[in-house]
Amino acid sequence: MNSSFADKLMAFGMWVSNNKYLGAIRDAFMEFMPFTIIGAIGTLWTSVIVNASTGLGALIPAVMKLEFLNPVFSALNFATIGCISLGICFAIGMEIGRRNHMNSYYAGLIALAGLVCVVGATTPASGVMGLNGNFEYNSFEAFVPGGIMLQILSSDVLGAGGLFTAMIVGILTVELLSFFNRFDHLKIKLPDAVPPNIAASFNALIPSTLALLSVAVLAFIVQTVTGSSLHQLVFNLVQVPLQKVGGSYIGGLVFVVIISLFWCFGLHGNNMVGSVLTPIMTAMLIENEAAVKAGQAATNILNASFMSCFITFVGTGIAGAITIAIFLAGKREDNRAIAKLSAFPNCFNINETIVFGLPVVLNPVMCIGFIVAPIVSYTLAYVLTAIGFCPVMYVNVPWTTPPVIAGFLASGGNIMGGVTQLICLAAAVLVYIPCIRLYEKQQNAQDAAAKAE
Repeated sequence: MNSSFADKLMAFGMWVSNNKYLGAIRDAFMEFMPFTIIGAIGTLWTSVIVNASTGLGALIPAVMKLEFLNPVFSALNFATIGCISLGICFAIGMEIGRRNHMNSYYAGLIALAGLVCVVGATTPASGVMGLNGNFEYNSFEAFVPGGIMLQILSSDVLGAGGLFTAMIVGILTVELLSFFNRFDHLKIKLPDAVPPNIAASFNALIPSTLALLSVAVLAFIVQTVTGSSLHQLVFNLVQVPLQKVGGSYIGGLVFVVIISLFWCFGLHGNNMVGSVLTPIMTAMLIENEAAVKAGQAATNILNASFMSCFITFVGTGIAGAITIAIFLAGKREDNRAIAKLSAFPNCFNINETIVFGLPVVLNPVMCIGFIVAPIVSYTLAYVLTAIGFCPVMYVNVPWTTPPVIAGFLASGGNIMGGVTQLICLAAAVLVYIPCIRLYEKQQNAQDAAAKAE
């Protein structure tokens, strides 16, 4: 393979991997992943299991006896996915703080405070909805005296709609704190006899105040000059365009190809593009989930679950299809031995055994299949979803969930999600079979040449 191109790609990959901000975003989403799965459990319960119109309750009425638990699972969903912007902001603040050699927990807290400075709003109690003590949504007028002004955080900014604002404000607030911390004259010095934790709090007092004040003033200036909040500006100018581009067929295809290219040169493609791809796809998945909960149809074909079900299932590059192709068309015992070792990890979407064992890395013949197979799977799944054969994915499932089960769960309990995964897997196997045959032909020729020497 072209060494110049490989060197440039690896250099770019290392830059992405080492970039402070991209790395912090990537790690923050990885840390928050368990909470998105917890939130998905809430969605599965209320929309797929205990639901009289769209869930198991429509088939087995007895299930609806558990409906009294639905508010609890709704609260579970709201506390995780419904408040994802708060969690991501805190996690990014911690990651930036750690990279800046600061107290990471404090950095996370100030990032969260900075976000609230930007998105918090004062509004009359009239018309504002909220959870009451029974986990039911009611107007605040029902239990707050009329004329009272409330300081609120809208669900528009707590959930997926506030993700990019949370990321930008979290980074900005911690970097401002780091900047003001450089000036010793801004720190309040206490006698040595004062306990270290108290002294540290006073040291951070003025820099923290200035950092939060700067963010609040910025939000005020934006509101005054543009007539829109800083959140609305970020949402309209950053989040919406990115989701339109990344959520389009061509945009998603570019990500698919780039991920495979990185893997072909031995770099973890998912991690390389995760800091850009994950926020976009997560936001679109949460939008789908919110639509389903509201009784509407999910509309974002591309989302985090779509990518995991049709691009990285059985391993990135549809690596499990390589294993199957070897069993079907491979003749060499060494390759079949590697396939046997790879079969079990492939069932849980792990590709390293086959990618580095065969290998696929720096192997031109196999790299062709490794790029083409995901494109074929991606296109098939996209078309089948667009025509209604496959349901739109809206439930987040753990990335290690075996294929078919993952498609079934991610589509809200629709078997056609799993069937579509099988179709995509079969198509990928057909792509890899000629690659395996050609690769083994090369291996045999190399063995013959070595014996002739």
